[in-house]
Amino acid sequence: MHSLRFKFSLALIITSMSAVIVVGIIAQWRVSTRFDQMAMERAFENFQADVTAYIASYGSWNEAQQVERFDRFVRRRRMPTGRPPDEPFFSGPENRIDPAGRRLKPPMPHEPEWAPPFLFILLDPQGKVLLGGGKYEYGEFVPESARLGVTPIMLENQVLALAIPQSKPNLSAIDRNYLAIIREALIYAFVIAGTLAIFLGFLFSKRLSKSLHELTMAIRAMNQGELRQTVAVRGKDETAILAEAFNRMSADLAHAYEKLEESNCTISEQALLLKELSIRDELTQLYNRRYFNEQANKLFNQMKRYKHPLSFMIGDIDYFKQVNDKFSHAIGDEVLKAVSGILKESTRESDIVARYGGEEFVVIFPETPLIRAVEQCEKLRKKIENFPWPAIHPELQVTMSMGLNDDLSFTGFEQMLAAADKNLFQAKADGRNRVCY
Repeated sequence: MHSLRFKFSLALIITSMSAVIVVGIIAQWRVSTRFDQMAMERAFENFQADVTAYIASYGSWNEAQQVERFDRFVRRRRMPTGRPPDEPFFSGPENRIDPAGRRLKPPMPHEPEWAPPFLFILLDPQGKVLLGGGKYEYGEFVPESARLGVTPIMLENQVLALAIPQSKPNLSAIDRNYLAIIREALIYAFVIAGTLAIFLGFLFSKRLSKSLHELTMAIRAMNQGELRQTVAVRGKDETAILAEAFNRMSADLAHAYEKLEESNCTISEQALLLKELSIRDELTQLYNRRYFNEQANKLFNQMKRYKHPLSFMIGDIDYFKQVNDKFSHAIGDEVLKAVSGILKESTRESDIVARYGGEEFVVIFPETPLIRAVEQCEKLRKKIENFPWPAIHPELQVTMSMGLNDDLSFTGFEQMLAAADKNLFQAKADGRNRVCY
């Protein structure tokens, strides 16, 4: 695919060269036309001078015709001075044959044979042919409709005759040389103008395409994510107006995108906060039952598939109802917070600790066999038992009973959690504040 600069260059060069060619053709045509016109004027001047001299020499055209033919008078009048009068003088083409049968040499350029031939029909003032040519013969009357371009031949403000041009004049050797020189100059001018047009075409196309190239590169950068782009503004033409508009658009778009990014960040933060709120217990900030069930189901299926160990623990605060009844619900809430803190701080990041409901708590131990889970739960039980509860209330003492299960032969995590809950009831039946598995 051709570049924009190439297209601009080609368009400017074609336009310039077309203009140069048209001007060259017109100039050539005007020069040729002007030369023909000048030759016609010169031929008419010579013809007029010959006719005037011819009539003036003999008094009238008819009297002159009786003495000497007009063509002989013209040749005699234009004959170079010093030429022998008895030297024969013939009209005709080069290498002609004289009456004696001799082939003559070509005439020299100064001889009258090189002058343009007669190109006019000569009429008397009434329109009768005095000197014929073409379809008109001597003595015929030329109608008014055929006298287009007629020119009067005058002497002392008197019309002697009328001349009608019949054809284009033949250019002399000097005229042809001048015309050849002018044509050669036009060719040189055409070549120079064409070269200049090509140079200026490349120059102006480079200047014009530079701004558009900058715009193109800036747009590509914007397409790749770099929205804030600035291009140089040169002059006050349409390209400059386009560059100014692009700069404003780029700035506005970048500003809007930055605002959108800020809004997206805020929305993302709020979404994360909402998600966190949706999976957290409001009082204890542990995971809630819904989130626990989702993770328990996922981990149960995963561990069962790959035959990795998994243990569930469900615990219940001993005599929690009595705590609420004896010390108030506010104390009960503090107890829940303290137990939650112990469970969270004393487990791994991979373990999932949740408040399952009321005073019940659950813990998932991924990649943990039952014996290690029991050891961990014993540590949790002792920390809860040894916590400084009198700091919350002087008469307060809290313990927790726990039940565990690691049987992955169940069809779902619910059965596994129910088995752990059964062990919890056994722990309570055995006297509470103990771990049963």
